Amino acid sequence: MSVKKFAATALAATAAASMLSPATAAPSLTINDGAPVDIQTFSYVTDAGGLASTLKVSTPGYVFCANVGSATATPINMQPQHDRWALPSASDVPTVVYTGGVLAINKQVETSLACQVRGALGELRSPFSGFGDMLFRDSWEGLLGQQLANLVNWQPVPAFSWSEPDWTQIPNDSCTWDLDPNVPVSREDSLCAAAAGVRPVAGGSQNDARYGDRAPTMWTSSTTSNFVYLARVDTRFGVPIGAPNGHFSEGAPPTLPTQQQASTVDVEIRDAYDSTYLSASGTYCFLRQLPTTLDDNVCSGSDVYYSHSLAGNPGGILSERIPLSVGFTQAASLYVAVVRQKSGGSSPAACQPTAAIAAIADPSVSRHEGGDEFIGDDVVFGFRPGDSFQWMGCVP
Repeated sequence: MSVKKFAATALAATAAASMLSPATAAPSLTINDGAPVDIQTFSYVTDAGGLASTLKVSTPGYVFCANVGSATATPINMQPQHDRWALPSASDVPTVVYTGGVLAINKQVETSLACQVRGALGELRSPFSGFGDMLFRDSWEGLLGQQLANLVNWQPVPAFSWSEPDWTQIPNDSCTWDLDPNVPVSREDSLCAAAAGVRPVAGGSQNDARYGDRAPTMWTSSTTSNFVYLARVDTRFGVPIGAPNGHFSEGAPPTLPTQQQASTVDVEIRDAYDSTYLSASGTYCFLRQLPTTLDDNVCSGSDVYYSHSLAGNPGGILSERIPLSVGFTQAASLYVAVVRQKSGGSSPAACQPTAAIAAIADPSVSRHEGGDEFIGDDVVFGFRPGDSFQWMGCVP
């Protein structure tokens, strides 16, 4: 069904979805033939002039979208919705189909729209892209072990258990491997993109303090006026090169992302946040090295090579581009920190996230070259210090 024909049926479907009985299976959303996520309601509205349209989809889970790669072809704006949250929107939605309880966006159609989806508990149905060779990964360790393993593209060393994981053993570079003893589940030889949690090195850790220990969630801190969160982002175009942690910027600042630097392939960085607790105002920055403290001043100092205000960005959403190319930058690693002002509203409930950061790869490379095959490490959530999802051990 085309978007124009869909307009007449979407509002009716919204009402129907809102009246589903508990015994009825929830409708689901798929984007670009990806894994489904449950939806609550959806609507489609065209402006009076018929020149622009908005598709709103409310989910109990989280949908992070961006336009990556080719120029946007259609002025149809997709706005994911989640209670309390501000999520990134994107456009380029030429086809929408609702049938059999499934809302399918851009089914078998290639556009610049790319999205990462997670369930209501931040869970994944599969950590692998639908365009790669990997279909599933069995786990004998229950929900905790399965979901923690889904966050990391790594074959655990002997005696390692996801039931009681020692995160100091887990590689902190998601896109470059030493292969002894650290071996990925998927090599991702065409394109790798990841947003990972990290912490300052623990006592006795063998890891370099410049890069910290791997973690299942973002490093966060809550100050008087701000909520601060930090993630590590790794990207690579082509086969792995160099040594782990060898792709951080050194010396003079690189070409800033705001300059329209030519690229072969792009990876977009987006964040999302609890807009009841946090505001659209704040600052974000890229850092070469993991800071020793996470506070209001994290975006100042010699290790910051790019900083920007969130003011002016739609919804106050972080929106940055990492350009990769054979001739300029084949791989890049950085830390992205966000200092977001509190709004004065209520804080999230226990076991509920406060913010998230996503790395979103070019969908054309994913579709045609099996790029970014392991998607489990493409989104990382942040919580108030000491909190987490319930399957990670949070006690409500």
